[in-house]
Parts: sequence; C-alpha cells; structure tokens
Amino acid sequence: MNEKVLEFVQSKTDQDLTDIYNFNVDVFAEATDLHWSLDALRNESKRGWQIYSVKVDNEIVAVALFKKDDKRLLTKNTPIKMTHQGNGYSHMIKEFFEDAANELNVHEVVSLCSEDNFRLISLNETHGYVKTSKRYKDNEDLIEWVKKI
Repeated sequence: MNEKVLEFVQSKTDQDLTDIYNFNVDVFAEATDLHWSLDALRNESKRGWQIYSVKVDNEIVAVALFKKDDKRLLTKNTPIKMTHQGNGYSHMIKEFFEDAANELNVHEVVSLCSEDNFRLISLNETHGYVKTSKRYKDNEDLIEWVKKI
C-alpha cells in the first residue's frame, strides 16, 4: 500500500494566507468551526494562531491552526477535502497537534469544535478527548474537548 505523507507548512506571510484562502475558498467556505474568509484568517494570525497548510503531494487538503494559551494548546482545523477523506489524515492532524504540544511543553490539548461537527466529535472521542462544558471565549459556537498528554 502506498501511503501518502502529510506535509505541514506554516504560513508566515500575508501572501501565504492569501494562497491558503484562494486555494481553498470553495472547499472550506462551509467549514462550520471556522469563519472562512481572508480577513478571518488574517485576524486569527494577528490573535496568535499559527496557521498551517496541510498538504498531500503539494495539494492543500486541510488547514490546521493552533495557539499556545497559558498551559494549554488550543487547536482547530478545517475538514479534509472530500476527495481525500478516508485516508487517515484527520488522525495525522491530531498527532501533529499533540506533537506540537509536546514540543511546547504543554500537557493539555484543546480541540475546539462546533456542536454539530459530528466527524470531529467522533475523532475527538477516538483520540481520548473529553468534552467539557466550556465554550470558547472568542466564539461561543465552539465547545472545548480536552486531552491531557
């Protein structure tokens, strides 16, 4: 079996954010956990979120964001492009977040997801995340799922 490798490329410039937005505008416009616009991406970056293109063979298949918040790592991501679903990429993104938490010496990873994102809810449960009653302070539509690592 020929497994594809995910590449995580951090966005460092406004042009990087523009490229992410332009490449994915049609695919991720309906991502319920993220308000998908170029201004929203810029605002996330200004608020300290690190934004990564998740690529397979140089094609962006998702976007992953994380931010260190005191002793926690806040995370969120777009869904995987439909043509790439079922390849385990969502699990790889979870591993990417957990590796980042280890590198940042953080022992709690928070997955922010909307109440109706059943795929991410199932993924969170599979990876040992526990739903809390907390709502995310910058977006009341997002619920925190926490994993101690």
